[in-house]
Amino acid sequence: MADYEANSTTEVGQRVPNPRGGPDTPTPFADQWLAEVLAAMGCRRSGRKWQCPAHAHTEVHSASLAIGRRDDRQGAWLHCHAGCTVAAVLRVLGLRGNHLQRPPRVTPSRYVRLKGLHQEWPALKNPAGRAEGAGYRHEAWHSYGADHAKQRLRRPDGSKAIHWESRNARGEWVPGLLGTREADLPLYREDEVRIAAAAGETVVLCESESSCDALRGLYVTTWAGGAGSPPLEILARVLAGVDVVIVPDNDEAGLACLDRLLEVLPEARVLLGLRGDDTRDVYARLGFDRFIGELHAAGRSRPRGR
Repeated sequence: MADYEANSTTEVGQRVPNPRGGPDTPTPFADQWLAEVLAAMGCRRSGRKWQCPAHAHTEVHSASLAIGRRDDRQGAWLHCHAGCTVAAVLRVLGLRGNHLQRPPRVTPSRYVRLKGLHQEWPALKNPAGRAEGAGYRHEAWHSYGADHAKQRLRRPDGSKAIHWESRNARGEWVPGLLGTREADLPLYREDEVRIAAAAGETVVLCESESSCDALRGLYVTTWAGGAGSPPLEILARVLAGVDVVIVPDNDEAGLACLDRLLEVLPEARVLLGLRGDDTRDVYARLGFDRFIGELHAAGRSRPRGR
């Protein structure tokens, strides 16, 4: 999370000025910051639950601490299924209640060093096997509405695995989609898309959550399936009347997907990168300012010969 990396003189809680002279860098979402603190502490996880620091000193230790983002996306919630209170968890982490709204302006790893929170954790009781046992490591969580989340895992060789979890009727996160089809899920960050639509802002449509996450400071969305299964009816309904720029993966599958998208979003504009580029590649190569300029200049229909 380099966008809020503190320098060597920044203490916990200080604001970090934007080096480009604009507004201060936005504070990261509190749930993501808290999860990275637990990871930096050496805490082990099983699915979406972490070992709880409020009762860590036992011989065996189940993962019981759930962390999530509030529906208004302005803060985080904590729930220990073993019975620890939120206050007890925050006290062990050296945090105050308002940090669930706005975390300290310092990277999780540096916060853990400053507070001396790293420790040897007890063995995890009944850890989830799944892909983690095959050499995959957690890379990111992607929320689809309030009740479904996709975990992306990756091996050192770059191969990827996907794991879904959903909130059941008791509010607990459990494996799977609980009968919901990927095609029926909301768009990724759909609530932000609706904010953009109301404000007349441009929305970037791309193929993957990782591309969405890379485009910081922009309104970006995608869908739960890959290039072969865009939910055309949902895309047409949510993005109707919105200024949309599609940035497809420039490969055979991505261009075929683009043609399908343009059938239901005929007013969308298209920004196509070099052959083999995905949205992250285009953004990384151009940089923020040039990427914004290319979005404004993007024309309608599919460009040819790239």
